[in-house]
Amino acid sequence: MGKYNNVFFTPLKVIIINYSFLIVFLSVLFKLNLYRDNEYFAWGPPVFIFKKTITSNWEFYLLLGMFLINKMINTLVTEVVYTWIVNCIQDPKSTNTFYTKNVSLLIILLNSMHLSISTMFTINGSSAQVSFLITDLFGNLLVIFYTNKRFIDRIHAERQGLNEILLDHVD
Repeated sequence: MGKYNNVFFTPLKVIIINYSFLIVFLSVLFKLNLYRDNEYFAWGPPVFIFKKTITSNWEFYLLLGMFLINKMINTLVTEVVYTWIVNCIQDPKSTNTFYTKNVSLLIILLNSMHLSISTMFTINGSSAQVSFLITDLFGNLLVIFYTNKRFIDRIHAERQGLNEILLDHVD
């Protein structure tokens, strides 16, 4: 395959290294019996979050659902707004922000505020109980899968279209 952008570490290699380390790390934690009799690795109430103990299943699942929606919106903001900031605002080759100067700055500031507030929810929930961490991961994966699958499908459709055009001219 060669080097990716003249770098030895390709995205696939980095992912393999990352998950290999995670497996080793989680195995060490398991060997140390960290998961046994640990309230963090439980599921459901009681859970201590935002300095309050949640004891009912209704409150627990309501919060879990709210954390899921928060994470999905947070990821969508990151996938769309951050990408816009990098590609349209910060890229020196960019010539179009798609918005006026004031609207662009407002979007950037609102994005920053949203990410700060959302991060508070993510940290508080993820550190309260593994159920919130799993919900956070699931919400993230749903949005990232959906948004990036559309980009990948478009690229492959365009490539397929080019291949069909080239094959038509070969005959």
